[in-house]
Amino acid sequence: MTEEETVTRLKEAAEAKRAAEKAAAKQFEDAVAVALIDGLKPSAVATATGYSYETIRRIARRRNIEPLREPTVTSRKKAQSGGDSPA
Repeated sequence: MTEEETVTRLKEAAEAKRAAEKAAAKQFEDAVAVALIDGLKPSAVATATGYSYETIRRIARRRNIEPLREPTVTSRKKAQSGGDSPA
C-alpha cells in the first residue's frame, strides 16, 4: 500500500469516527430529553447515565425543556430583589 493510500484510509477512518460520535451524542441527548419530558428527575438521569447534573441541565436548555425544578423560596426572593438575599 502506498503512503497516499494509507493517508486516505486514515482520513476516512477519522471521518467515520467523528460521524459515529456525533450520531451517538444526538441519540444520547434524545434519550435524556425523553426521560426529562416523561418526568424523570434530572438527578436520576444523571445517576443512570453517569453524566453530571450540569450536563443534563445543558441538554434540557438546548432542547427548550422547561425548568427542571420549581424555584425555591430563596431563588424566588433573589429573582424579585434582583440580587443576593440577606440570609
